[in-house]
Amino acid sequence: MISYILQEPKRVVPVEQPKPVPTGHEVLVHVKNVGICGSDIHLFHGTYSAPHSYPMRFGHEWSGVVEAVGEEVKTLKTGDLVTGDCSRFCGECPSCRKDRNLCEHIEKFGITIDGASTEYFVRDEKYIYKSPEGMNERLLCLSEPVAVAAHLLSKVKRIVPEGLSEKRILVLGGGVIGMSALMLLIHMEGCKHAELYDLAASRTALAASEGARIPTADELNPGAGSGDYASMYAAAKYDIVIETTGVAPVFANALNLVRPGGVLGCVGMIAKVEIAQRLIVTKSLTIVGSIGGTGDFDRAMEFLVRHPAAAEKLISHVYPMAQVEQAFATARIPEGSMKVVLSL
Repeated sequence: MISYILQEPKRVVPVEQPKPVPTGHEVLVHVKNVGICGSDIHLFHGTYSAPHSYPMRFGHEWSGVVEAVGEEVKTLKTGDLVTGDCSRFCGECPSCRKDRNLCEHIEKFGITIDGASTEYFVRDEKYIYKSPEGMNERLLCLSEPVAVAAHLLSKVKRIVPEGLSEKRILVLGGGVIGMSALMLLIHMEGCKHAELYDLAASRTALAASEGARIPTADELNPGAGSGDYASMYAAAKYDIVIETTGVAPVFANALNLVRPGGVLGCVGMIAKVEIAQRLIVTKSLTIVGSIGGTGDFDRAMEFLVRHPAAAEKLISHVYPMAQVEQAFATARIPEGSMKVVLSL
């Protein structure tokens, strides 16, 4: 078989390797599609700041078909259409019992350990998910990023028990996770007042096509204010703000946009940011962070199979794996691109 190894930044090399044989609880997967994530782009360009490794097979967003199973596999069979987790969790530690994305022994497929950029791989069945009936093979590779958005929204819903349908919600950032959050809000949560802001016109146009309102930059500008309560609340127009950009000024401004008693949900990662902390206290805000999608793949796949026309808009380009460098170049440009998928 051929594996595509990220040997070092900006260098992916096809390497012939022996085709693995599954044993025990292992599943042999024939990979069909691999999505390029923001973390993959940073790994490719050598700018990824979290734990990672070279050389390795990249890719943690994928879809494939079960080729064979080990003798102890109970949940999957040959021919099943499947996808899988980004996180390799232990399932036993105290953190796993709370949220498997927070495992004390966690590894990340395609980031710290080998991922899916190969014709075949073996993986324990507990990290593999069988798709629902009627699933499109290529759309299935969106499960992981959609699950990341679904996991954040599940946390927000715990804070807002009355539901999200009547809430005014702003998504900051129209990348795949932000757009997935928007689509989940509209199609799965019945949200009537969803908005999205992004600098890329192609992304705001996509959001508008799904029924989202697009605020202007002026609407999101808090202004200078005079330090009194009226000016502090002037820009606070949203019950919930979802921050996906990982851009420091955007996060800092999000605190201005949330109404008193509201929620700021965060998946964007920022090394350091200066904020007006008094806004958190004075407006009694709840800020919730979220990482990973483990635990919400079923919700993600339910969306993908029930709303394929919307999900298809999340994929903007498909390249054969042989054009991997062109695929990474395309994925790096926000205007005109969403999810870039490599086909094997």
